[in-house]
Amino acid sequence: MLEILVVDDEQEIAKALQCLLSEKGYSVRVAYEGKAALEAVKKHRPHLVFLDIRMPLMSGLTVLRNIRDYDRSIKVIMVTAFGTKEIVSEAWRLGAVDFIRKPFTKSYLEHEVMAKVSAQLFEDLRREIDEKNELINQLKHLSKRVSRNFYQTVMSLATALESRDRYTHGHSERVENYSKLIAKELKDNHEIEIDRKFIENLHIESRLHDIGKIAISDTVLNKKGKLTDEEYDEIKRHPGESARILAPLDNIKENIDVIYSHHERIDGKGYPNRKPGEKIPLRAKIIAVADAFDAMTSNRPYRKAMSQDFAFKELNKQKDTQFDAMIVDAFSNAFKKKAGVSRKEEIMMKI
Repeated sequence: MLEILVVDDEQEIAKALQCLLSEKGYSVRVAYEGKAALEAVKKHRPHLVFLDIRMPLMSGLTVLRNIRDYDRSIKVIMVTAFGTKEIVSEAWRLGAVDFIRKPFTKSYLEHEVMAKVSAQLFEDLRREIDEKNELINQLKHLSKRVSRNFYQTVMSLATALESRDRYTHGHSERVENYSKLIAKELKDNHEIEIDRKFIENLHIESRLHDIGKIAISDTVLNKKGKLTDEEYDEIKRHPGESARILAPLDNIKENIDVIYSHHERIDGKGYPNRKPGEKIPLRAKIIAVADAFDAMTSNRPYRKAMSQDFAFKELNKQKDTQFDAMIVDAFSNAFKKKAGVSRKEEIMMKI
């Protein structure tokens, strides 16, 4: 509620203003001398002050000067009966926003005084809107900068992981490309609702799905022979490590569960939480297929890359056990279409 302070040593005038303003729904306090007025200003920080110019002990001009020194946002309307031109000029100079004259008539209170109050409220509202619009523009600009910085952070994290060994170089980028291929096929031919936000999230999650491997020792990651049970258990820590590493980044709170779940299985035998298929996020299912395909078709310390045909056969063998059948089928169909287009372009270039 708007706070108004009325300051006048003439109690009848102060009470008349208090009564009028209270009837209009404002919260009104009264002070009858300067010292009490300044105490009320500091305690209640009123929005608007009606201040008599001529008062004993402390003049209205002195009170005005102190109010402006304390808080320049407080509006002060001076109340005067016979102020000289010099006094009025000094009040303007000190920051008074308007004047009302004594003695009051009911009509003057109802129309002139309330018009001045309304004018001040309108001016404050307009200024507040301007300030909010300016703040919104600043926030938009800041948001763009934060978004750019956040994107750079995502890319830096992914690059930091893949720079550790040559076998995984480009892995997250390929997983992203495969994941987007699957998402487009799901949208076009399976009536799955996929919007721009879904794709933006998929971009972040596919790029960072293995970020937790930063916490896994190079000896285990780059081992050329078969992993021991203990070493495999260490590898299986990386989804949890991903969640721990990414937790402080507010921008990707909603992405962490997908990254955490990309090694879960449809049959509930995956890790780290043995989630069954219906509890695995769709984007995690997509990344699981894309990740497995790229792992099979890329060189690894312990084996050479497998053929794409072999990889698709393995994906099909694991439908409805390790992988979601719909995702595997969508990937297979989309990959064949893409391969057909690429082959057609290659032939056209030779003609």
